[in-house]
Amino acid sequence: MRRIFQISTVVFLLYYPVTNSWTQDFSRKFSLGLQGGICKPGLSDHSDIYNVGNQIGGSFKYDLKDRISLTFAATYALVWEADLSGLGESGAGFTFSRKKDANKFTQVWLDAGLIYHFRPLEKLDPFLLGGVGIAFWNIKDKNNDYVEVLDLKENPFDLKDQEVTIIGGGGFEYRIKEKWSLVFGTKFHYLTHTLTSFTGVKDIVGAAPGELDLPKATLEVSLGINYYFGKLKDSDKDGVPDQRDFCADTPRGAKVDEKGCPIDSDGDGIYDGLDKCPHTPPGTKVDANGCPF
Repeated sequence: MRRIFQISTVVFLLYYPVTNSWTQDFSRKFSLGLQGGICKPGLSDHSDIYNVGNQIGGSFKYDLKDRISLTFAATYALVWEADLSGLGESGAGFTFSRKKDANKFTQVWLDAGLIYHFRPLEKLDPFLLGGVGIAFWNIKDKNNDYVEVLDLKENPFDLKDQEVTIIGGGGFEYRIKEKWSLVFGTKFHYLTHTLTSFTGVKDIVGAAPGELDLPKATLEVSLGINYYFGKLKDSDKDGVPDQRDFCADTPRGAKVDEKGCPIDSDGDGIYDGLDKCPHTPPGTKVDANGCPF
């Protein structure tokens, strides 16, 4: 029952913000992204034995305010036991090599967080990210069978688990076109041991001699692409989004320039698009339709 309560609480915290945001008015509805890159487990209790592996994932982002976005992400990552020959006691470090018949360490992250945009209206937008998630991981041998360990009563069990993670990171987004952008980012996952199965007779993880050595964190570096859905908000319907509109109350039907400001080609005070006599000579008095009296 305790486990069910913990999982329910985490799911509620992850999904509550989005269920209370759909009634608001947003300029950009949402974006979907695809990312790939490298990852490295670390902060082990005893030794650093895993190499630098690969990760791939997808993300969903929803703009709450001009600078704040809500994001959800799912990521799959795979690393291997490193070839430690010649490395001494320094550990694997930043190596891509793996030993023969290496065990593989697989992780799946489900994350929810908030993104703070420093320059949301610019082509290059640096950002910071923070949030929480759940990590599901397992360790398998070369035959793709679970590696087994012994509990405190000498009973074997599969080496796999799930834990709540705290995430943090940052990067920058570069807008290629109106709806496409490139994203370079780094993310740090810290495993909190909350929701872990390593309790009771399975409480064998730790820093003491003979205890199970597991990484406590993973660092990832990724490059991805985002696609934005929905139209930008255009309050005066002049074809220029509010984010770039310097003249926010343009009369309906008036022609505007790239900044959203009305054009008056003949200078008679009646905007193009509303002017029924668009070539009035300078200085001529005109009526409400832009035609000479």
